[in-house]
Order: sequence, then C-alpha cells, then structure tokens
Amino acid sequence: MTRARPARLSLRAARRLAIGAQGLAAPLPAGRGDVRHLRTAMNRMGLLQIDAVSVLARSHLLVLRARLGGSHDAALGLLERAAYPRQPERRELTEYWGHEASFVRACDWPLYRWRMRRGSEGEMWPLYVRFERDERARIDDAIAWLDSNGPAMSSELDTAMGWGPGVRGPWGTRSNAKLALGWLFWAGHVGVAARAGFTRRYDLIERVLPGDVLALDIDEPDAHRALLCQAAACLGIATADDLIDYHRLPKRIARARLGELTEDGALCETAVEGWDVPAYVPADVHLARKRSRSVLLSPFDPLVWYRPRAERLFGFHYRIEIYTPKAKRQYGYFVLPFLHDDALVARLDLRFDRERGRLEVPAAWAEPGWWPTGDAAETDALAALATELNALSAWCGGEGVVIGSLGNLAGRLRRAIA
Repeated sequence: MTRARPARLSLRAARRLAIGAQGLAAPLPAGRGDVRHLRTAMNRMGLLQIDAVSVLARSHLLVLRARLGGSHDAALGLLERAAYPRQPERRELTEYWGHEASFVRACDWPLYRWRMRRGSEGEMWPLYVRFERDERARIDDAIAWLDSNGPAMSSELDTAMGWGPGVRGPWGTRSNAKLALGWLFWAGHVGVAARAGFTRRYDLIERVLPGDVLALDIDEPDAHRALLCQAAACLGIATADDLIDYHRLPKRIARARLGELTEDGALCETAVEGWDVPAYVPADVHLARKRSRSVLLSPFDPLVWYRPRAERLFGFHYRIEIYTPKAKRQYGYFVLPFLHDDALVARLDLRFDRERGRLEVPAAWAEPGWWPTGDAAETDALAALATELNALSAWCGGEGVVIGSLGNLAGRLRRAIA
C-alpha cells in the first residue's frame, strides 16, 4: 500500500482529536456508572497509571472521575471488582508495567510478554537484575511458597521465610520478598491477585489471569505494532515520541515498527500547525466536532502525562513538584491542570481535608494569555471552574471548597465560588 500523502491540521483540530480520543469531550455517563462505562473508558485509554499519592485522591481514581463522574467510592469499587475478582475468568483488568505501574486490560497482558522475556534476560531495573543474579534461590523459594500457600504480601512472605531486611536502594530498603516478588512480577510469573489497602498481594499468574489470556504468545514485532496502534487510537494524534512513550517501548526498534505501520497504511502521517516534527493518526480517524468538557485532570492523566506533548499540544509547561522542597515549588505540591474549551487554562494546587470534609485550594494559577479580565470568556471559565471544584469536593465526599491566597487566579476564583 502506498504511503498516505501528508495533510495539515490546525492546532485546534489536533487538540480536539486528542481530547476526543481520551473520552474528555463525550458527556459523562448518566446515572450510576457500571462496568460497561469502565470498559469504555479503558478502551479509550488502553491503560491506567497507578500512583500512591493521596493528598487529594489516588491518581488513577481521578483519571476515572474525569471520564465517569460518580463518586470516589463508586470508582474505587468499580476498579476493584474489575481488577481483583476471585475468579480469574472475571478479571477485566490486571496490573503490569505499561506506562509505569499500570492497570491494563487483561486481554492486553500478552502484548507485554516481550517485556517479560527481556526482564528474564536482565533488561529491568538494576536492583532486580542484581537480585536475580545473586539471589536466584530466594526467587525460586518465593514462587514455590506461593504455589503451596496462595497469595501473599511481601511482608507476609518475609515472615514466612524468615528472610532479613533486604537491600538498600534509591527508594529505601527493599526486603528480600519485595525484590523476589518484584522480579517475578516483571518477568510475568506472578500477578497482583488483590490489594490490602494499597499493598499488593501476589499470586501465581495462572491463578490471576484466565487460561485463554495466558495461552496467547505474541512475538515482539507484532506486540510492538499492536501497542503503537493502540497508542495512536488512544492519543488521537501523536508524534513518534508520543507513541513510543505511551507504552514505554524501546525507541530504536519502535521507530522501525512505526515506519512499517505507516507503510502498511495502518497509520497516516500528517502535519500540525506549529509542530516541527510529523504527527501520526489512525487510518480511520475522523475530525472531532465536540468541545472538551470542563474538568480537572490528574497529573498522571494520559492527556498530559508526557510533558513534551502537553507543551506541544497545549502550550502547557508542566512539571510535578511533589519531590521539590516546599520553598522551591513554583505552583504547589499536587497541581491539577484545568481543561476548558479545548485548552488547559489554569492549574490548581489541591488537597482534601478529610477531617473537615472540604476541598482546599492552596493556590490557583491562570495560564498566560488566556484570561483577559472582564469578558464573557473569563466569566464562563470561572463559573465552569467553580462548578468543577464543588463537584470534585462532592466526589471526595466533602461539602464546600476553601480557596487560598496564592496564585494569580485565587482572588477571582474566590469571588466566583462564594
């Protein structure tokens, strides 16, 4: 098939493609969300990055909120039923290393076998590689114990085996069981059967995933092509770097696979206003017509998690400041972008005070060049943001919003929400 002739898209059209592909232009589900809505959201995203920070709510639940609405507890319940059922045949989602630690669709687990094989051959975190090299007997003992005793947290396995404190690494001390289970998880021998709080309970992969999923063995080139096509569908429009980052594929090899997909006509190359590199769209793409909803996005939402893309697509320079000392933070600890009218127009530092049951906004910042004072666009955006903050507070189980004093939008937002 001949290579598609490049077309040219405006930046606004590219934004609408990206927003629509992620389900952020479609209306929220009416009534109580159910597994069908979760399935639709996961089909649009492909995967859901897991993050432990809970000053507001777990990131993956915020990502689901942006697409499902509902309540925090309802989103958590939906996710737990899909990812941790007792019967493997009912498992719709499972955990694996997709875009970092992620929920992926259970049917997509075989697409990561290449990563599992490479992990078995030593291409994983250096700490795991060293542990497998030096402590192979512990890994064998761990999987034998799980085989005989069923799912366990790493602390339970450490206690049962009488192992010592473990290895000191960049993220603190990791116990021997945590390292053994981490290697086995990466290599595809165990999966996450459940969680106790936010702690994983591991079991043999044969007791986590259905047999028909485990029976699929997809070779590396085909898996890379499938993951690139999935990324293209989820992103709507993307550069090569965007597509490669979505599933964290090997860069050089993925570029070769991308060339094959373009040559075959599965993806089409196009140009976007203001971009100095080509973009790619699925062959069956249709230009989006709907404007975005007005919604606050998790820092790890697929629309913004790859920071170069957020800047290229929205002119939004975004960095996480969680690990930045407080005195050196520019915007705040847990900062969420506000999507409105096909643009990222503000960023807010947010936290939920569980004792007082209220949403707190220590800082609110308007994006440069978007907020002319006193016109209808500003009034509309402020009203939409006030509505969204009240909705987020209710989603968390609270009542009311408290606006702090930091940021060039704080005063206007306080008047709008009063």
